[in-house]
Amino acid sequence: MIFSENLNKNTILLNPRAKTRWDLIAEMLESIVKSGFLNDKDEETVKKALFEREKSMSTGIGKGIAIPHCASDKIGEIAIALAICKAGIDFDSIDGLPVHIAILLIVPQKKISQHIKTLANIAKIMNDETLREKLVKTKSADTVIELIRNAEETTKK
Repeated sequence: MIFSENLNKNTILLNPRAKTRWDLIAEMLESIVKSGFLNDKDEETVKKALFEREKSMSTGIGKGIAIPHCASDKIGEIAIALAICKAGIDFDSIDGLPVHIAILLIVPQKKISQHIKTLANIAKIMNDETLREKLVKTKSADTVIELIRNAEETTKK
């Protein structure tokens, strides 16, 4: 899966309202619903799955990154939302640092192997400190997509 190809500027939140990880996950999911990637009647079911996953173990992977995720039979294709939280949000991350970049990932239940590969791909790209710094300073969704696309090209080499 190519991360940048599954990003949509309508699901990139540069100034989310959320102050907690739970509110941020809900706000990101709401952007996926509003953009038509998930039926609004399935929003609560998917939110419950995301919250259960988060309660079982924080998706704050460290270095200011969180990847809340779940697999669901309520979605046909991968849906991704990305939020830039300049002030940082407590995600109970493994390194104790606040999260500045959250990437919400919903993968169809029938594509569970793709789910694992996608998580690994995102984590690999987000390991780049320069990319993380640029993303936090970004002022447009188009620039977010461009930065991630360039990072993917670099990691291919």
